[in-house]
Amino acid sequence: MSSDRFRRAALAAFAFTLILAAPAARAACESWDPVSSTGAYGPRPITARDLIELVNFGRPDIEPLGGPSAFDISPDGRWIATVLQRAELATNGFCQALVLIDRLHRAPPRVLDRGGDFLLSTYVEAGHYDSNGVPLLNKARFSPDGRTIGYLKRVDGRTRLWVASLDGRPARAVTPTAIDIARWAWGSTGTALVYTFRQGGDEAAAAIEREGLSGWHFDRRMVPMLGIRPQIPAPLPEGIAMAHVGDGDALRLSAADRAALGDDDDISLAQHRAGANGQVAWAARLHNYAFSPLRIEMRRANGSAIRCAASACTGRMLGLWWTENGRTLVFLRLEGWNDRFTALYRWSPGTGQPRRILETDDVIEGCTPADEELICTRQGASQPPRLVAIKVTSGEQQIVFDPNPGFANLVLGRVERLGWTNDVRREVYGDLVLPPGYRGGPLPTIVVLYRSRGFLRGGTGNDYPIQLFADRGFAVLSIDRPALFAQGVPSIGSDDAFWQANTRDWADRRSVDSAIQSGLDLLVSRGIADPSRLALTGLSDGSSSVRFALIQSRRYAAAAISTCCVDESSDEVVGPYWVTESAKLGYPPAAPVDEKFWLPYSMALNAPKMTTPLLMQLADSELLVALHTYTALKAAKQPVDLYFYPGEFHFKWQPAHRQAVYERNLDWFSFWLQGREDPAPAKAEQYLRWRALRDRSSVERSP
Repeated sequence: MSSDRFRRAALAAFAFTLILAAPAARAACESWDPVSSTGAYGPRPITARDLIELVNFGRPDIEPLGGPSAFDISPDGRWIATVLQRAELATNGFCQALVLIDRLHRAPPRVLDRGGDFLLSTYVEAGHYDSNGVPLLNKARFSPDGRTIGYLKRVDGRTRLWVASLDGRPARAVTPTAIDIARWAWGSTGTALVYTFRQGGDEAAAAIEREGLSGWHFDRRMVPMLGIRPQIPAPLPEGIAMAHVGDGDALRLSAADRAALGDDDDISLAQHRAGANGQVAWAARLHNYAFSPLRIEMRRANGSAIRCAASACTGRMLGLWWTENGRTLVFLRLEGWNDRFTALYRWSPGTGQPRRILETDDVIEGCTPADEELICTRQGASQPPRLVAIKVTSGEQQIVFDPNPGFANLVLGRVERLGWTNDVRREVYGDLVLPPGYRGGPLPTIVVLYRSRGFLRGGTGNDYPIQLFADRGFAVLSIDRPALFAQGVPSIGSDDAFWQANTRDWADRRSVDSAIQSGLDLLVSRGIADPSRLALTGLSDGSSSVRFALIQSRRYAAAAISTCCVDESSDEVVGPYWVTESAKLGYPPAAPVDEKFWLPYSMALNAPKMTTPLLMQLADSELLVALHTYTALKAAKQPVDLYFYPGEFHFKWQPAHRQAVYERNLDWFSFWLQGREDPAPAKAEQYLRWRALRDRSSVERSP
């Protein structure tokens, strides 16, 4: 099944005002100094606060996502502008700061502006506005003359365009207070900003209220798990306007200004890129489905093709740029065992094979060319993101800016990257994290799913704090799931056929389950994992893997999930859109229930044998779809506990919730795998409940 497609359907359609909700409290950002050259860390053990309040480029608290750059480079190539973000536990809010960095290191970084609330990303899905809780990538952009920087800032419940000058004048808002900015760009003259905003939200909500007087029709606008009312249709009409930021008279909106809004920072790899002498380059899919490999293609000015037959020119491409006056092509790709490496190549078309100039287990992304360098963010398993400059001639690197100085002083668990195969010969890798000072012997072991790339926060969704687990005495295996099963099936001609091949006989779920079991077997054989104290965790696809594993095996002593559950009841609570979508994925109709199909995957149908202690910590927006499973487990007297968090999405975004999720997961696994309890009085009720679950489970299992 596709957890991502299910999530998009399930979350589609929070009301427009809810999607744009801001934190309840304003973060005290005035005292935050994000360009300090001294670190406030260690040497000491890492804490939850250290993880949650990490400073990031644009997107806090989640795994690498790819996509556009989080920064901009001035037209003269000297300055880098970026909006840094940091969570603040004390206020359950966020700080942001517009920072100017000298790429040539002639001047220290400086803050041009501070403040602003959380910016939530939204998109249109199935006729509704949707969000998964991921912060908006708030990219700063230089004006064409390089003197002014535009960026978004959310204050008092409105997202407005702000501008800051390099000469030190105070930053200011330049758009009206009554609207939220949707898209924006510098206008054609460079002295004004052109922007769009959504219109008609209040009118659409009022129309739904009027309709309710005669009864709402149950149709595709309904997503019962999000509320028993139609959702506001999307997209709403967009208004377009200009904000004049220079001297002189206001400018009129031109066709060129409108066209500027179409310049997406996340340029598709399929878009043609012009080099020298009329050459163009792009990357094209080999097959007609979303996960198809890409191949670099080129064409001369006369229309003749330039072919790159090297294997490096085909695969998972991340970026493609011309350098050296448009005569050399530089490209970034994933490669190696289950695409574990990020690699950078350079190629002069027509003069030989591409040359690899860099390969690393670190994640490199969001690159922007500047002279003969790529400016990128780079992060490793034990290193949060930093800004680096990579020479495209040699791969040599230099740190441009580190937003978390001193983080390396914290005492972390040792990380080792492992590789293995599953039962269908799919390549798998995982990061083994051992407690600081580990000297050998079997340990209680927690598996974290489903991606293991970049800095090891807490798996996909960042709910399972890997280094905090290690500090508590657990071994942690952070697994990057194998390629989807259908990626090895020949002759797939469409997205629907691709997903149906994954679903058929639960082929992809079986492949991932084998990957998990084989990885744990490897740790047991090395004497690291205690086979009687193994645990599973996951969100989204990771949660799907946990649920499947618990049905197939009794080897796990505890588990925790952050989303639940796709099963025979999903059509009822997700709504009409999911009925259509699930059929495309190869699922049977909701009624009559096809128990033979669902039995390998439905925890509700398997409730009498689901004896592994299970903790659910869910977003309120995803609670209803979990209740069928939770009710079945409770009725079967199985050890299950459930918490849900208000105002949350698929990815939890509120710092206070992140802290609570971390702490409860630590408590849960310490209780079931180590027999430990936190004596804090505030947790007495929690442990009273968990002891009752344990005692009842022991009675049920006694001969």
